[in-house]
Amino acid sequence: MSDASYTAPPPAPFRVRWWQPLLFWVIVNAWGFVERGGQPFEGHQPSPLQPPGWAFPVMWFTLNVFQIWGDIRLLDPARRIRDRGLLIGLQAVTWVIYATFSLVYFTLGSSILAAAWTVSFFIITSICIALVARDDRSIALIWTPLILWTGFASVVGIHNALINPDPLFGTPALWG
Repeated sequence: MSDASYTAPPPAPFRVRWWQPLLFWVIVNAWGFVERGGQPFEGHQPSPLQPPGWAFPVMWFTLNVFQIWGDIRLLDPARRIRDRGLLIGLQAVTWVIYATFSLVYFTLGSSILAAAWTVSFFIITSICIALVARDDRSIALIWTPLILWTGFASVVGIHNALINPDPLFGTPALWG
C-alpha cells in the first residue's frame, strides 16, 4: 500500500461535555468557597455605591456562565477567529484574576489590590470584546455583561480603596 492512497480521517467535531465547564467553575471558585468573605478587615467601610452582599454571588454566578459560554465558543476550532491564541491567553488571565480576588480582598484585606484586580478584569475583558467582535459578534455579545458589571465594580472598587486604609500596604484612607 502506498502512502499516496492514505487519507487521514476527518477531525472529530469540537465537543464539550457538561462536566468539563462545571469542573472548571468549581476549580476557579475553590478559594471563594472556603474564604470567610464578609468584611476584609476590622473597621472596613463598604463604599455607599456597593450593591447589597447578596448581589455578588448572584451576579458572579451569572457572569461565570456567560464567560464560560463565550470561552467554549472561542475554543471551537470551527470558528474562524483571528488572535484566538491571544484571546485564550487574555481569558486565562481574567480567570486567574477572578479566582484570586477573594484571596487579595478578603484574606489579605487589600482594597488597593481588589481595585487593581477589578479594573484589570474590566480592561482585559474590554480588549477581548474588541478583538473578538471583528470575527464573532456572538461571543462579544455573550461577554458584554462582564464589562458592564466590572465597569461598575471598578468605580466601586476604586472608591472603596480611597475611603479605606489598606492593612496589606500599610496605607491610610486617602479620601473621606
